[in-house]
Amino acid sequence: MDASHKPINSESLGMAKKRDKKVYITDIAINKVPLVQYNGFTDNQNQLMQKLAQEVLTVSKEQNDSNEVAITCDLGADNPLEVYGVSFGTEHEVDVRADTLSNHILVSQKSVAVVVLHNHPSTQTFSIQDIRFFIEFSVLEVMVVVSNQGTIHYLRREENYNLKKAAALFNECVENLEKDSPLTEVYLASLSFLAKSSEAGIYYR
Repeated sequence: MDASHKPINSESLGMAKKRDKKVYITDIAINKVPLVQYNGFTDNQNQLMQKLAQEVLTVSKEQNDSNEVAITCDLGADNPLEVYGVSFGTEHEVDVRADTLSNHILVSQKSVAVVVLHNHPSTQTFSIQDIRFFIEFSVLEVMVVVSNQGTIHYLRREENYNLKKAAALFNECVENLEKDSPLTEVYLASLSFLAKSSEAGIYYR
């Protein structure tokens, strides 16, 4: 079942603060990253995505104290596992474009199948900032969140993707948010978008 159609439940919201607690990455979590059958991807691309997801957690664990790390990669490149951008962030955010190579891949007209994978020190799914980034960069084919426990969620544009609908849905979900809005309200906004994402032609799992 497409997770876009899953309802928002009170348990998810009630656990938001608990889920926001930082989880340190272990070798067990890295090894248990699943082989996901990404919608529209080949078997080879699925295997590449699993390796990249494991690499995100490995780099975060070994070089960034289990804080956020983002890998930007063009799956259409000749050697996607050898040439990719890495951005280092804090416990709560990462600026993908701060890395020169990552930014180049995002803005290059030669890019074929751009994917961004990043970890969340908490066990939450996509943040509002993640969703905004995905909408703004139309070159992104897939955006992945890997929790520090090895769980994977992803967003992918489908053939019927509609930018105007995606932007309108995003604005609708965040219209009542303020800079100092409580964590639960911000989390509710992201869950609201994800629950309706299929309306804009976005596949969420």
